[in-house]
Amino acid sequence: MKGFKKNLVLVLAIAVVLSACKAPTQQINDVKAAIEDVTKAGADKYAADDLKKLNADLTAALDEVAAQEKKFFKKFGTAKEMLTKLAGDVEALKTALPAKIEAARLAAIQLQGEAKTAIDQAKALLAKAPTGKGTKKDIDAMKEDLKGAETAFADIQKALDAKDYIAAANTAKSVKDKAVAISDQVKAAIEKVTGKKIN
Repeated sequence: MKGFKKNLVLVLAIAVVLSACKAPTQQINDVKAAIEDVTKAGADKYAADDLKKLNADLTAALDEVAAQEKKFFKKFGTAKEMLTKLAGDVEALKTALPAKIEAARLAAIQLQGEAKTAIDQAKALLAKAPTGKGTKKDIDAMKEDLKGAETAFADIQKALDAKDYIAAANTAKSVKDKAVAISDQVKAAIEKVTGKKIN
């Protein structure tokens, strides 16, 4: 009976050691799924640097698991700690993500307003532009450029409606830059003809 008890204790001890030596497969799968969820929620667009760090940390944890897998006496304690911390970081990003998306939305709307102002200013200047023989061709080209900017301006709202705030912001910035460039060209043309500097 004593021998049986000794053997039972030994078997249980080995089972405990072996269970401690098992790779944290479920933990890895859970963290991977959480990263995938936060990516689909918009982290790839609105928190790209944070997501990059999470993926780098996951790679480091997987490397640690792989290193232990090669050993006879496997110790996954460090890998488990890394994965636990990573799970917390993913959760923190998931919590912070709506605010990051909202900030991107507000920034895109602000740029949309700036683009509209820049278009209106370019229009007003074009209305005052000299249409003499030497400038008509240039002014017509600028008017066409402004039409292009106005067409692109409509795409800002489409992107906002589709909740693609990065695209909206990029389009708004491009439209604003184009309209400002047109205004600068018109000012230069007016100054050339009148000799007066336009602000």
